[in-house]
Amino acid sequence: MRIRRGLAEARRNGRASSTLSEMLYQTRGPAEAVLTASLRRLARAKPDAFDRLGPVRKGAVRVAPTDLPIAFEILPNGTAGSVRVVRPAAPVPADTARISGPLKTLLAIFDGGGDADSAFFQRQIQVEGDTAAVLALHNALEACEVTLADLIGVPTRLRPLAERLGKIFLRGDRP
Repeated sequence: MRIRRGLAEARRNGRASSTLSEMLYQTRGPAEAVLTASLRRLARAKPDAFDRLGPVRKGAVRVAPTDLPIAFEILPNGTAGSVRVVRPAAPVPADTARISGPLKTLLAIFDGGGDADSAFFQRQIQVEGDTAAVLALHNALEACEVTLADLIGVPTRLRPLAERLGKIFLRGDRP
């Protein structure tokens, strides 16, 4: 209830996006835990995808959805990998690649249903820093046919439902 009142007040004062951003950032722990566990589960299930990354697996990739007030820093180091929630404007280390664009476009690309080359050349996404790392990550995900359910760690029994909902969200498919 307090959160709802705080957001309503922030909206009236024109501070809604900064309040939402701060709230998401301050409650990042559970999201980091779930996303890190998903990444590590994926590494155990499909180790060849992470092997394909070579030295890139030790570098970070920042995924910054332009329509969210947070970003995700992924260290794709196999079963030692991690995902951190960071502020989008936080400085990007020199060895970090950064990919930004609308959340739906980024998820479609990582899910394999979107065309990364087309999105890049149509300027739907922007890639900065170590572009080789972003390309290696994309190729590895594409080769192992990762789904949105894999990326967010949906339990096995709920995968059919999650994959169907993912298709509806990402591609506009109808049930």
